[in-house]
Amino acid sequence: MERADLISGVVLAVFGLMMLAFVIPMQIEQAPEGYVSPRLVPNLAMIVVVGLSALLIVKTLRQTQKPTSLPEIVFSRSEMMALLKISTVFAVALVLFWLGTPLGAGVVLVAGTLIFLGERRPLILTLMPAGLLLAIWVLFYKVLGTAIV
Repeated sequence: MERADLISGVVLAVFGLMMLAFVIPMQIEQAPEGYVSPRLVPNLAMIVVVGLSALLIVKTLRQTQKPTSLPEIVFSRSEMMALLKISTVFAVALVLFWLGTPLGAGVVLVAGTLIFLGERRPLILTLMPAGLLLAIWVLFYKVLGTAIV
């Protein structure tokens, strides 16, 4: 567990620093003089993420190292396979979205994730994506009166 904490802390710290250094300045415009910068909340959030990651790294490094006879496996094979499956679902959904079918992307995202998580009941596989997409449609088009795209 200590090795997983160390890896998680380093990955999150690098992610936060990359967001602070590159993504937030490039993607969020400056506000005019006298206004609160729209970069404020994302910067604060990433500073908190980096700070908590640093605490996790320090906590992990301060713990006493216990001698183990076997090397600790950070991620099991089944966890890596689950990550690969979910990443595939997200990749397919992104491609469908970029091709101009947000509805298809939403269905693939919800139904594909359910299938990969082991759901086999057809009623759930049809009603959950339909219900979620219908709820999103009602929220944006009927309640808010705006378009999604």
